[in-house]
Amino acid sequence: MDSKLFYPKKNLLNEETQTLVPHSKNLVERGIDPKPILIEFCEPHCIFMKEKLERCEKKLEQILKVNPSKSCLYPMRDWVTCIEACVQPKIFHSLQRGSTHQDEIH
Repeated sequence: MDSKLFYPKKNLLNEETQTLVPHSKNLVERGIDPKPILIEFCEPHCIFMKEKLERCEKKLEQILKVNPSKSCLYPMRDWVTCIEACVQPKIFHSLQRGSTHQDEIH
């Protein structure tokens, strides 16, 4: 195994803890945006990317003094992409197909 790889050091989900997420379709029907709830649910699935971002931010504090043009853009993008990849399918499957203009013509 590559010694340069970093794996999550902590498990956020406890074996005794049950994670219940309200069904997103139900939330949409009640007029509640399910995305913030689903983001909170998906964050533990992306702990590797979050820890990578935190390491970058810690190193960045020291590097900015020497080179202020550096940033943690790519680790941030990876973390956001991971969360969005978890959240979006859950939201997409809860939406109903609306009528299209073609349906109205026929």
